[in-house]
Amino acid sequence: MATPIRHKRGDTFDRLLVIPADFADGYWLGWTVTAQIRTARGKLISDLVATWADPASTTRTLRLFDATTQDWPIADDHEIDVQFVRISDGTKRSTETLIVTVVRDVTQP
Repeated sequence: MATPIRHKRGDTFDRLLVIPADFADGYWLGWTVTAQIRTARGKLISDLVATWADPASTTRTLRLFDATTQDWPIADDHEIDVQFVRISDGTKRSTETLIVTVVRDVTQP
């Protein structure tokens, strides 16, 4: 299992996710990309904005983004994954589930 992602509540969530070399660059062209973060019990916390970091040159690195995380619950077992859906036939594939630990931010406005 991958190392948990540590995030301070209230900070912008902005992470890059590198696609494994098992998939040739360009493989994911023609697929839609979505990502969510949920509690371990399945309650939706956020629909993340999932985009290719540099769509003109590669489909190797995804950017997962949410500017507003001040309401994210503090916990060490939130889950996140990315789902790909092929536009031509609806085939779905998801990444492994990653764990997100959300901690209290000490400095607050």
